[in-house]
Amino acid sequence: MGILAKQISSIIPENVKNPAKKLLQQLFYTALTKVSGGKSKALLWSYTQFELSPFILYQAYLLGTYPMPNMKSGKIREWYDPEIRGIIPIQDFRLRNDLLRNLKKEKLKGIDERFEIRINTNFQGVIAGCSNPRGENAKTWLTSEFIKVVLELHEMGVAHSIETYQNDILVGGVFGISINGYFATLSLFHSVDNASKIAFYYLLVKLRDDGFKLHVSGDANSWFTQYGSINISKDEFRKNLVKATMAPVTFSTNVPKLEF
Repeated sequence: MGILAKQISSIIPENVKNPAKKLLQQLFYTALTKVSGGKSKALLWSYTQFELSPFILYQAYLLGTYPMPNMKSGKIREWYDPEIRGIIPIQDFRLRNDLLRNLKKEKLKGIDERFEIRINTNFQGVIAGCSNPRGENAKTWLTSEFIKVVLELHEMGVAHSIETYQNDILVGGVFGISINGYFATLSLFHSVDNASKIAFYYLLVKLRDDGFKLHVSGDANSWFTQYGSINISKDEFRKNLVKATMAPVTFSTNVPKLEF
């Protein structure tokens, strides 16, 4: 069928073929827009037809959207562009009292028990920890395809990890994607209590110290509220996103020093 279509196409004059192609494109686009519920949703659906790659994933976050894989097939299921976005203000994040107490206690612990923070030394270990299902019947959204692409972005200097170690063993961490002054937290994990929360707090301090402008953390109505996350509209988020992605900011390898 494909060969026949090519043969027919080869004998159709260009002055007939091009108008016919544009007409078909318009018809299909109109139908797709109607079925999808609007032009923007039709565009998001069209992105799902691309094979996931570092370029496509980078483009998703640059646009302020994010793709979610299908946990059964491992393929991209849908691109999301929510009306409300949860962000943690770079300069006005919070530190809960219980976490503050834990951080102060860390200074009093012996070397074998004390948490040590490292940056980008074991990105693969962090994403592996994040991809482990949380519960007996739970499934992870971090599919093998998604992990492969994020690992490639890490090699390119786009994806980063903050890691928590105890007695030289990785026990928690957080990873995300940075595009100039914009950082998107993707996931966290811990195998020891408070290991991910402490890694995340170090990330917040680091984003402030490095000069980042926008930090998206997902749904503000989640445990991120303890760090001061707020909801903003999509329009406001997009304005901040443009400014942040234009800011000449680099995610450094410096581990921030905490002051209380």
